[in-house]
Amino acid sequence: MKMTKCRFINTGLSDAYTNMAIDEALLNNVGGPVLRVYGWSPTALSIGYSQKRVHNIDLEYCNNSGIPVVRRITGGRAVYHDNELTYSFILPNDKSVVPDSIALSYKKIASALQLVFEHFGISATLKERPGRGSQSLCYMSAGWYELLVNNKKISGSAQRRVNTGFLQHGSILQDFDFQIHKKIFNLSPEECLVLPYKITSLKNETGGDITYNEIVNAVYEGFASEFCFKMEHDTLTKKETEDARKLRYIKYESEEWTNVR
Repeated sequence: MKMTKCRFINTGLSDAYTNMAIDEALLNNVGGPVLRVYGWSPTALSIGYSQKRVHNIDLEYCNNSGIPVVRRITGGRAVYHDNELTYSFILPNDKSVVPDSIALSYKKIASALQLVFEHFGISATLKERPGRGSQSLCYMSAGWYELLVNNKKISGSAQRRVNTGFLQHGSILQDFDFQIHKKIFNLSPEECLVLPYKITSLKNETGGDITYNEIVNAVYEGFASEFCFKMEHDTLTKKETEDARKLRYIKYESEEWTNVR
């Protein structure tokens, strides 16, 4: 059986504008499967492409606390990126790797993520219908085929599709800081009570600290196994790097793009 090659790119820690610019640059230059993993430094808040309901987000607190706010090219609600590894999976339009159907593509990628959690002894189940809700916080609801552990969300994801391919990125939670989420999202007393019953993390489920590099290895192995990929460690090309640099300064750092104030 011929294995499909997949570039595996670990870009490590970057700021919010750089992270989102790299994702878009990879999508714009899609030629074959790419699996990217990364973290966020400093911590940041990302909001969904079409998200306009941000009055529940305390932007003044974010500004005073040095928390950048960036708009994603993918949909969904706001996500605070702190103790997590983010994966970004970019594919050309190729039915042999992932189905055309949005729902089925989420399901296929979720199956790879299940293997990631199994690596740490965690059994994650698929939620097969999106949840409903008006909260600004992404983790207060679950989307298509997102992963739950004991009915608590442990990973969120979102997609962007263009003519040449698609991108799905999402968070794998190492830990979850309930206190800072309460401050950023102006949660009501009722929502504060509910939050611990809605969200979990690797640390909460295993009782220990799991490092970024340990999750990197689990993601590498999980996607390679689920998609029968021949993984090739790689770095950004010169063109991808230059495109990301331009996108960072022209688009993602601009108030016109973010437009939340």
